[in-house]
Amino acid sequence: MEEVSGNAGNRMALPPQEDSSSSQQSRFRPNERSRPSVPVGPPQKKKKRKGSWRRPSARVAYHIHEAEDMLLIVPNLEEPARRAHRKKASHLRKLARREVRQSRQMETPNSADLSLVQGRQSPQDSTTSGPGWGDHIPLEILVQIFQVLVASDGAVPFLCRAAQVCRLWYDAASHSMLWQKVSLAPPWPSRSKGPPSKVEKRILSSLEWLVPNRFSLLRELSLFNWKNYVPLMLKAVSESCPHLTSLKLSHCQSVTAEALVPLSRACPQLDSLNLQNCQMVSAAVVGFLEAAGKQLRQLWLSYSSQMTSIISSLSNGCCPQLQLLEVDTGMKPNSQHFRIHIEALQAGCPQLQVLRLLNLVWSPKVGGRGVPLGPGFPELQELCLATSTITYVSDEILHRLLHASPHLRVLDLRGCGLLTPAGLASLPCPDLEQLHLGLYGSVIWVALPKEGSPLFTWKWHHTLQELDLNGQCYHEEDLRRALAAFSSTESRHSPLRSLSLKGTQVTVATISSVISSCPALSYLNLSSCRYLPRGLKRAYRGQAEIQWCLDQLLTAT
Repeated sequence: MEEVSGNAGNRMALPPQEDSSSSQQSRFRPNERSRPSVPVGPPQKKKKRKGSWRRPSARVAYHIHEAEDMLLIVPNLEEPARRAHRKKASHLRKLARREVRQSRQMETPNSADLSLVQGRQSPQDSTTSGPGWGDHIPLEILVQIFQVLVASDGAVPFLCRAAQVCRLWYDAASHSMLWQKVSLAPPWPSRSKGPPSKVEKRILSSLEWLVPNRFSLLRELSLFNWKNYVPLMLKAVSESCPHLTSLKLSHCQSVTAEALVPLSRACPQLDSLNLQNCQMVSAAVVGFLEAAGKQLRQLWLSYSSQMTSIISSLSNGCCPQLQLLEVDTGMKPNSQHFRIHIEALQAGCPQLQVLRLLNLVWSPKVGGRGVPLGPGFPELQELCLATSTITYVSDEILHRLLHASPHLRVLDLRGCGLLTPAGLASLPCPDLEQLHLGLYGSVIWVALPKEGSPLFTWKWHHTLQELDLNGQCYHEEDLRRALAAFSSTESRHSPLRSLSLKGTQVTVATISSVISSCPALSYLNLSSCRYLPRGLKRAYRGQAEIQWCLDQLLTAT
């Protein structure tokens, strides 16, 4: 405490009193000497002493513990640490990194790790496991684990990365059983012209090593967006993959006959070919169909100017075992019109089970009521003629396609506005499960029917599971009689699971009766239904939402 005399000029200079912060800091510096008294006066600048930094002692005040996904800095409580000099942040970071490196270099196995190596376990550390668990798992178990991962994520790049972990994982990832289904995308930016770069050469050399050393049991191969080197890859596959059964080339270029035709001879089990959105010549596809047509069962194509020659080859009987045929227009809409000889295609592909002509503008070559019916598709189970463009599919064309298809289960006629309810009811398909008649932005230039929907609902009410009437113009009384087929006493346990009535004239009473009579209903689309109250015009997914809709409809009634 300062003592001040009566005269202001005679003031004694006493040592300053320490504040609370400095007193608290002094508690943690027991070895620090007390500073001498400093006379009060104007502040003086302290000269910076050179070489004042001292090397820290060998014993630090903390140690670093390395956990699974973080580094824990644990203070050393055995002895109070000395006060460290103030350093820059960058120097502290360097010091921390140095300590981490030293701790990793000087790390020794603990008692649990040693006990695992010696075949026994320490009693005090029985619940802990060392970091080398992957070195002690049996190879067969590791291969089974990899099989689950490959089935969900694919063989590439998981197996390539797992092979770099350790020797055991390399042996497991090299198992040929794991390389049965492979999908490859080009890992370099594709260039149309110019020699390959160093990176491309290295990747190509890796592929040339990968195919003979890993693809010996390959069964399914998919190439996506390959602009170059497709012939090189197909040549390597034909030389090293005799068990190949499925080949998919999506958005690929440079698919030539010289690269595609040898696969038919080198891979006798190849029965599935997907060439959608590929740039190729028709000679490549026709040559492959003529060489491997007897074993081919599934074929996916995109429409091109050479489609007429491909369909002609199929009609001539080059693929008698074909079971699936799908032709689409890809991402770009197509307005070109081509003709199909329905009876010749039925004779050339008698085993066809799935026929999909998606978004195509086509018509039969020979028309008229006097045309004799062909052999039909006796094994056909799915027919999809969905389109959003101009369609020529009428009741007569549909009857020519399905007059001998008693096993039909799926009939997709979305956008086909020329069909009538009477034509649908006359089809000889007693066990239809899915019927799609929705109009999704289709080009319709004829008047849509406003009545007759009970003809096909009462015909298939005992087997129908999915019904799509999106955009149809049936009036409310006709819809009431049509949907009453699912709530009658004859169909007490209706199998209906999905119902789309978007943009129709269905009423509240009709919908309430359908929901109450169809316990398996899990999807209901009531968007843009003019006779329903506001707030309920939407799609419902799940039985809980559909039950809530029923409660709201009953309240509104």
